[in-house]
Amino acid sequence: MALPDTTNVYGNIPSKKQLQEVTSKESSIQGFNYPFEVNPGSGYFSKSTGLKLVKNMIKTFLRTNRGERFMLPDYGADLSKYLMEPLDETTFRLIRDEVGLSVKKYLGDLTRTNKLQVFETRNGNLLVKLFLSLRDADSNGFNIEVRI
Repeated sequence: MALPDTTNVYGNIPSKKQLQEVTSKESSIQGFNYPFEVNPGSGYFSKSTGLKLVKNMIKTFLRTNRGERFMLPDYGADLSKYLMEPLDETTFRLIRDEVGLSVKKYLGDLTRTNKLQVFETRNGNLLVKLFLSLRDADSNGFNIEVRI
């Protein structure tokens, strides 16, 4: 049985000029503010842009355990599993590997990891420090700190 070699076009095909008008001229990153909060002025979710949005996304990602996110069972850094582990070089190396791979997998198209540090604070907490930069911008690097 032969397949038809015709194509039906419904509607109008936009011209190049129309396509250029519709494309966004803004290259900044836009999205909901993390963690979600309601904008008191509009009553809708607050929006955020640029570096503030990216920092909040990364902090939320690092604090998320695997299995918490619906339809993304591997999403998150899963750092809470290290809470009762001994604070030694092996644990620090495991956390560095876990965070490095997770960030590269889920946030690699957005950020570039420059440096990753894991160490113990004076009061016995673990501190994860990420030094990052945005991939598509010539902005300076920024850092994120998350305590476990």
